[in-house]
Amino acid sequence: MTVDEITTIADEILTRYLTASGYERVEVRPGYNQSDEPSLFVVAHMKPGSGVTGGKESNAANAALWLALREKGEERFPYLDFDYPDDEIFGDEDDDRGLDDRDSEVNA
Repeated sequence: MTVDEITTIADEILTRYLTASGYERVEVRPGYNQSDEPSLFVVAHMKPGSGVTGGKESNAANAALWLALREKGEERFPYLDFDYPDDEIFGDEDDDRGLDDRDSEVNA
């Protein structure tokens, strides 16, 4: 299947299952999983302020997406991820703790 065909199906499924959770749009990217198997990476972009999607809803959407794609002959597994625009980004890019050499010493 083409990315456009998969995107159309994914949008229909995610709209059905995730609209109440703040679903806005889908993005589909083909690639390879950690085992180098051909896969689909599906991102459900959510509206600002929508909060975290419940497990029941996200699991139902993921299962329905997988089944719908399999029925159309798609063999690649769709990995569903969620993008929440309100999420905080954690990391060490702006790590301003001001550590110096003394902070790494072990006191005996």
